[in-house]
Amino acid sequence: MTTRRSSGRAWLRAVRVALTVVPPLVGIVLIAQAVVASIGGDIRHWEFALGALCLCLTFAGRLVPEE
Repeated sequence: MTTRRSSGRAWLRAVRVALTVVPPLVGIVLIAQAVVASIGGDIRHWEFALGALCLCLTFAGRLVPEE
């Protein structure tokens, strides 16, 4: 029975890892792309904002219970 219980919590662990790893990587890529574009004169405010939002989503992973 403990295996069923632990596998039931495995999806929480997967969600937690996904929320703490994927958004920061996407945010860094978006901000880097916006910086490179802004050097050429094309300032994309929405891309900076979306990148910052993705970086902030990292904290959502900490809200998922570890248990």
